[in-house]
Amino acid sequence: MAKRLAWLLIAACLILTACTTTTKQKKEPSPATTAPQVKEQPKTEKPKTEQPKAEKPKAEKPKTEQTEKEQPKEITKDKEDKKENKKETKKESKKEKGKAKEQEKETDAEKEQEQQTAETGIKFTKIHVPLKEIKKENGHVTSSSVYTYGQDKLNPIKVEIYDIHNELIEQVVTEKIEVHTDRKRYLDKDNNIIRYYVINRNEDGKITEQLLFNGSNKLIAIEEYEYNEAGRTAEWRVYNGSKTLLSYNIYTYKNGRNIRVDSYNASGTLSEYFINEFDKNGNLICESAYDQDDNLLAQHRSTFRNGLIYREEFQGEDKKLQWYITYTYSEQYLKVLKTTYSGDGRELEQLEQSCILYDK
Repeated sequence: MAKRLAWLLIAACLILTACTTTTKQKKEPSPATTAPQVKEQPKTEKPKTEQPKAEKPKAEKPKTEQTEKEQPKEITKDKEDKKENKKETKKESKKEKGKAKEQEKETDAEKEQEQQTAETGIKFTKIHVPLKEIKKENGHVTSSSVYTYGQDKLNPIKVEIYDIHNELIEQVVTEKIEVHTDRKRYLDKDNNIIRYYVINRNEDGKITEQLLFNGSNKLIAIEEYEYNEAGRTAEWRVYNGSKTLLSYNIYTYKNGRNIRVDSYNASGTLSEYFINEFDKNGNLICESAYDQDDNLLAQHRSTFRNGLIYREEFQGEDKKLQWYITYTYSEQYLKVLKTTYSGDGRELEQLEQSCILYDK
């Protein structure tokens, strides 16, 4: 406002000056001077035309324009921040989706089994008891085994192992030496003892103690078993030949299933533990081993269909597949082909079993 008033005063002064000059011109009407004075009037009135140029107090407008231009920059910054936040949330959602996919993969085996059971409505309730086994590598027979049973139709009393020329190379012979004591001997082709076990059982037939001897009858190791009220293994201990404790395991159960095994060293420090997972039919589908710091050491997964095992996978600490086994059954389930592959799918070994079936 002050600037405007100053300019108005200047303009008024100029107008007054113009008026006085015109009055003087009227008093002196000589033709020589009249023409130039008339021409000079616009010169005196030039400030009127220059007035808007001088009136640039509106120079503040560029400032307002700048602020107006700066506002969109702030808005764009906010938009960029929002975009970055959206990107971060997208990344987080991708990570969550990845975890969900991993969990889905882990339950694929169980889902597949449930689908197979639902489709067929059949559950295999028999036990495969081998009568003969043929082992092959690269399509060639490397050895064969023949099983012989006594009154106990599930546990053989003799296993004879033959080489590719069908010559006996080893035998495993189990015999009863007392009412609750068995002896299991490993013999070479000349019937010499390689090693043997003395196995003590309780009245229910469960193993309570197992002693390992070498061919010279020297005690090598001792294993002891304890059971809970339900008859399930509660603790397992192992000693050396001098009867010094080496390690022991504690077993935890839930709904009748062994869900965890804790392994301790002789001083009672946890060295590793195992987590077991079961499907709804009670089949053990996953065994995971961890160290004392909860780091994964190994994992063993099994796939079942209608009560029969079809695949086993063995993974290392990085969850990378180390090797796997597939099972193929004949039409009457009397023959089982067990094929072992490396992690990259290379066939390592085949085991063909001729079996007899018994109820569980």
